[in-house]
Amino acid sequence: MKTQAIHGKLAKYYDKVYSYRNYLDEAVRVQNLIMKYLESGGNTLLDVACGTGLHLKYLKDDFSCTGIDISRPMLKIARKNAVGVNFKEADMKTLKLEKQFDVITCLLSSIGYVKTQANLERTVQNFATHLKKGGLLLIEPSDSDAFYVKGEPRIVTYDGKDTKIARVNVTKTRQITAILSMHFIIADRGKEASYIVDKHELGLFGINKTLKAMKDAGLKSKYLKNGLMSGRELVLGIKK
Repeated sequence: MKTQAIHGKLAKYYDKVYSYRNYLDEAVRVQNLIMKYLESGGNTLLDVACGTGLHLKYLKDDFSCTGIDISRPMLKIARKNAVGVNFKEADMKTLKLEKQFDVITCLLSSIGYVKTQANLERTVQNFATHLKKGGLLLIEPSDSDAFYVKGEPRIVTYDGKDTKIARVNVTKTRQITAILSMHFIIADRGKEASYIVDKHELGLFGINKTLKAMKDAGLKSKYLKNGLMSGRELVLGIKK
């Protein structure tokens, strides 16, 4: 799988680009959902596509945490952000940890990177295999109606003392795929500004297909319109 620039050579800027997110608040919301829906009773947690580990930074004191990501540069940062957490380089589609967890999370629509419906079904089944009976799966779905609005221009900026960043994109859709060409302008103190285009393609599975994939994997599924952050839905599954 091709690694996008923001997950590779631009990984050091990732936390700055997403500095508008309140990871502590999201982690608290995750904990509240765990308290409400978890039936297995344990405290082991696997964060899939964990990125730079900022959710785990706030979950690690209450859970025995493992984070996996396909990006080695992101994991290098994650190990500094969430000291003491067990991180592994792995692909969610082919994950094989030979261990089961009480909770599995896959957030920020990262599930969209599996691209196809067949891969979605395979990946959710893989998650279910890694869940204990009564365990809880939380997925922020990749859903065009909720987040990827065709033709809508978006901009994110970071205005730091030594670094300035602007990321601009307009979402395009092709059948069940969202295509995001993210245009980055980055200026670091003492250096010339740089410009890079970073292309992302994500499968748009919709809520119903995601819920069906959970059901087919033996999970009792539920849809939550209001997820961890504004504009993001959430689907959850409990292993029967």
